[in-house]
Amino acid sequence: MPANDGLSAPEAFVLMSLPKFDVRQTLKLGFMGLLAQGFLRIEQEDRQGLIRTRHIPHLFVASPAAEGGGRSPIAPSLIKVVRAAEPRGLMRDIVKQSMNEYGCALTGFAMKLVLPSLIRRGLAIEVKTRWLGVWPWTRYFRTPAGDSEKLRLEGLMRDAVAIPDFLDRDPAQAAALIAALGGAIILVESLRPHYQAIAAAMRLYTGDTMLSDFGGVGDGIDFSGIGALDFSAFDSGAFDSFDAGFSDAGGDGGGGDGGSSGC
Repeated sequence: MPANDGLSAPEAFVLMSLPKFDVRQTLKLGFMGLLAQGFLRIEQEDRQGLIRTRHIPHLFVASPAAEGGGRSPIAPSLIKVVRAAEPRGLMRDIVKQSMNEYGCALTGFAMKLVLPSLIRRGLAIEVKTRWLGVWPWTRYFRTPAGDSEKLRLEGLMRDAVAIPDFLDRDPAQAAALIAALGGAIILVESLRPHYQAIAAAMRLYTGDTMLSDFGGVGDGIDFSGIGALDFSAFDSGAFDSFDAGFSDAGGDGGGGDGGSSGC
């Protein structure tokens, strides 16, 4: 069961979607991934309306650790956006600051951060061409290594559906699947109702003293990556609230094929 080699959720999503991908979904997954890592936190404000109560999400920086950089500039860039939207952290301000940072079509996040990361890893390639034979056009495609990684991720995601069943009867297998997927685990939407149980299982397998209990299940997997995920700070409702707030703020819909795109 190979490991995911540190691909974040937006990187995994774009890789599996190439040559076409949804640029706004890519950005949304970037924020959601930082929520799952505990770098961001979400708070929900309830406002009573005439007919119903509105649930308004607010997004804040929870940990400054992501601001220091690291191998990928993705997390620090998103942290910068959220910082700019504080102190209120309203989703409409998050989307506005995202447009300031990545362009009004939000393509800059994928074009300047996600795709270059995939290219550096040898998983994607840039191909320059001309649209209708006239206008310069840049498209992105998976390399053979990228195709292999796509197939591997798809297989892991299919297997990950069984994680809730493994949590009680075979937690080592569940932890192996979680570690193999890494940040891409948030792409498996059926797991959202089980985040709290997953968080409890991960806490059992973050120390070296526990690895001897795997009995070969986790051969070849770096279980230290489990510590980069922390679902304990929120449940599936947080993602639902984030989805709704991002959509209401005008950050939902739209897509791209890796080419140049304006506002």
